[in-house]
Amino acid sequence: MRELRKAKSMTLQDLALETGLSVGYLSQLEREHATPSIRSLNVIARILGVSINWFFPDPEGHEEPEAAVVVRASRRRSLKFESGIRDELLSPTLSGKLELLLCTLEPGGSSGDELYSHDGEEAGYVDQGQLELTIESEVFLLCEGDSFHFDSSKPHRYRNPGKTRTVVVWVMTPPHY
Repeated sequence: MRELRKAKSMTLQDLALETGLSVGYLSQLEREHATPSIRSLNVIARILGVSINWFFPDPEGHEEPEAAVVVRASRRRSLKFESGIRDELLSPTLSGKLELLLCTLEPGGSSGDELYSHDGEEAGYVDQGQLELTIESEVFLLCEGDSFHFDSSKPHRYRNPGKTRTVVVWVMTPPHY
């Protein structure tokens, strides 16, 4: 994040003013001493002019011929959010028309209190635990083996209401990260 900010000729103070986040928090993120929220990462990405996938590092940093087709479990790019969510990118790239994620939500983990929306569609399969999915004013409780699909332009949010970890295979089109 620091290199991108500097390439844009921005100081931490400039970025703080643009994002509404504190200089201290941004400094901690740059030094990897804090875990970002989904909202914070989206705001930072927007201000820095990149998509959120810029923050998904390649764990080994090199390409192999299969890399355009296959994602090995040991080479997944992932993001962990302070809200109790870990997203692992299952798609080899984000340059195609869809994105595939393995989303793990710790008990109480959520996308946040506010509903949000974006272009596209989302679908998923609850592999473990429970997922509370809110779309506009409707609230759905999904359990292991349940699946869902909705228009992402409808305001939505999600959370793990249970006492055990929730694991969801999540598909988005177009790629959101």
